[in-house]
Amino acid sequence: MKNILRGCLVAATLWMGVCLPSSAQRVSLKTNALYWLAGTPNLGAEFRLSRHVTLDLEGAFNKYHVSSFQTRMISFSPEVRHWFSRRPGTGHFVGGTSLISNYRFTLSGTTHNGDAFGMGPVYGYSLPLGRHWNMEASVGAGLLYYREKKYGTSEMVPEDVNHKGFTLAPLKIGLSFVYVIK
Repeated sequence: MKNILRGCLVAATLWMGVCLPSSAQRVSLKTNALYWLAGTPNLGAEFRLSRHVTLDLEGAFNKYHVSSFQTRMISFSPEVRHWFSRRPGTGHFVGGTSLISNYRFTLSGTTHNGDAFGMGPVYGYSLPLGRHWNMEASVGAGLLYYREKKYGTSEMVPEDVNHKGFTLAPLKIGLSFVYVIK
């Protein structure tokens, strides 16, 4: 899974460097405050592709142990957005989001160790706070495919994936601080 995430990041970076024009490019850096409240450091960047379309790339990571709850997660979320305002980065937007994640968590004596991939629609609103600062709220849900090794703490770790399937799930929820770099 780490190789998949690394490959996606490299491909997205190369694509942006080759395909995106650099003149009059608007770039924003962002961080999701809700993820920080959950102990998950994260960082995102949004690139203007046209007058009404942007590409948002976000990544997050966490690793902590509290009482009987342990977790480790790394995720990458590319998203394409269509802005309804005259200025991308402000007002209402809709788009398509996706999620690529590798996780391991133990809760109530059961360990889940696997990967998740999801896609779905997203809606949001970005409120300008100043010349370079915005506050953005977004929510998205969709179809999530997961495959994992699921086992109890007293059981041996399975050699192969023993639990997989599709489910409808929230793919994104955010309240982000955005810094606009012109």
